[in-house]
Amino acid sequence: MSRFANLFDAGIELAAVLDSDAEFTGLSRDVVFAPIMPNGVPVLLGMESAQGRLNIAPIEVIRDESGVVVSTEVDSSQFDGRAVVVVDDGVETGTAALSVARWLKDSGAAKIILAVPVCPKTAMNQLQFAYELILTVQAPLGARSLAWHFDDFDLISFAAAQALLAQRELQSQQE
Repeated sequence: MSRFANLFDAGIELAAVLDSDAEFTGLSRDVVFAPIMPNGVPVLLGMESAQGRLNIAPIEVIRDESGVVVSTEVDSSQFDGRAVVVVDDGVETGTAALSVARWLKDSGAAKIILAVPVCPKTAMNQLQFAYELILTVQAPLGARSLAWHFDDFDLISFAAAQALLAQRELQSQQE
């Protein structure tokens, strides 16, 4: 199993998986890509570099002593009736991915897909009930730290992720 150079590189490889999946390619172009902030952003930007401009609506999750929940700052109306592709840096236990899937279902998403560079089969068994489709580059038998799968596991801050998205928007306006 090869390692990813970094999160952006993992996104490029993940885009190839999406392009080769018949169920995914059969969706309308009205798909919303929802990166989990902050580390889902560089993965999504790698995907976008390979696929072209994507419709992006970031999701912020909050981790506290009660678990993982989606921030009340996220506008749920942008997902109502739409196919949503949740993008993150990978899955270890699946806690964040499960919380996001439940929230999206409650928000009226029509179809929920998980796209991550790494998703262990142990987590996939649990997530298959929350997501209609799970797309991954690597599906190891057991969970390991996500950093193990990357040469440079370049974690970024929330502010850095916001800056990347703002820079993306600025470039889009200049084109």
